[in-house]
Amino acid sequence: KRIQWADGFILVYSICDRASFIGVQQHIESIKATKDNFGTEKVPIVIVGNKRDLHHRRVVSSEEGRLLALSTDCDFYEVSAAETYHGVLLVFHGLVERIKDSKMAVKKPASIKSIVKSMSAVFARRRTDSL
Repeated sequence: KRIQWADGFILVYSICDRASFIGVQQHIESIKATKDNFGTEKVPIVIVGNKRDLHHRRVVSSEEGRLLALSTDCDFYEVSAAETYHGVLLVFHGLVERIKDSKMAVKKPASIKSIVKSMSAVFARRRTDSL
């Protein structure tokens, strides 16, 4: 049920844990399937590789994270939450921007005034074309 009402998702995996990366892949599939079933607009998803400071224990490459993001139309970040909060802050700001963009992309219903104006323009052209 939480997937149904969410406006965006941040999915985090450890670069030191392949199982967590596979879990992110499964969550992406689940989110997309749930959103498709309810006919809602495309929801922004951000994939985050965490523990960048533990590069000596890395088992998931940056390229794998980027490829997953590209293939699933998600954003990608790699951060170290232990080192500084700046990377984490960028992740949240990025998601908020994507959510705002997706909300703005939803078309507003046309007002009566704009419909009348459009129709007038079409019929005015026909009158001038036939003269």
